[in-house]
Amino acid sequence: MTAMGILRGGVVLSVVLASAATAARADGPFPDKNLETAVRAVLKHEPNVELTDEKLQNVYILEAVGKEIKDLSGLEKCKNLSLLRLSKNQVADLNPLKELKNLQSLDLAENQIADVSPLAGLKGLQYLELSKNQVVDVAPLAGLTDLSALYLGGNRIEDVNPLASLTRLASLALGGNKIKDVGALEKLTKLSTLDLRDNVVEDVRPLTKQPDLKILMIERNQIKDLTPLIDAAKADAEGPKLFAPYLRLYLDGNPLPEDARAPQLEALKAAGVRVEG
Repeated sequence: MTAMGILRGGVVLSVVLASAATAARADGPFPDKNLETAVRAVLKHEPNVELTDEKLQNVYILEAVGKEIKDLSGLEKCKNLSLLRLSKNQVADLNPLKELKNLQSLDLAENQIADVSPLAGLKGLQYLELSKNQVVDVAPLAGLTDLSALYLGGNRIEDVNPLASLTRLASLALGGNKIKDVGALEKLTKLSTLDLRDNVVEDVRPLTKQPDLKILMIERNQIKDLTPLIDAAKADAEGPKLFAPYLRLYLDGNPLPEDARAPQLEALKAAGVRVEG
């Protein structure tokens, strides 16, 4: 090959390599450009600055609410994320999150999530917000035993038995699902706030095992008898006074018999319960 040919070949190779590097920077680790914009904002990087794996490990907190994000690919590189807030987006696939072992707070409310199994290994989670999604099966959450707050309102949940293992929960929201049997909740003895509005609950006996309960929302269920709550409140008022004097009870919209409604509500109030509805 002549010297000119070698020179031309070198020029072509340089152009190809430069083009490949530019393309790599343009593509980057985030296929979803709305997500990339959010990450760049955290790192204060301009669009032409390459997002290396090393730089992405400096992302500890990411908040991008209502940014039309669909694809979380690339977040797996943000290994030090401890707080992630992506509510009001269009996310369905959580697989990019499954190795983010440092996550403590995760807010994915108002997305399109049906499968929560990628979250099963995130044992450090303390706060999880999944309201207004399409979740049916909560079994993958059973191992998240560090959770103190879990919000699952507005999904398609019928079976809450897997939640019985989450004994550190202080706040649990399950409103707007299809839940009838709440027996598993009697094991959650540290609950201070429990939201069961707009379900099909009939039996309130499991809701008398939480001595720290301060707010109980059971509006618009199928509850016809409050006797278990009355008995628990009376026993507490006459004894340790742990919850009855502090409990706010919301129960409007239940089919309580007319002849029993007033006496039962008065009995609760006599024990110190603040009855709303």
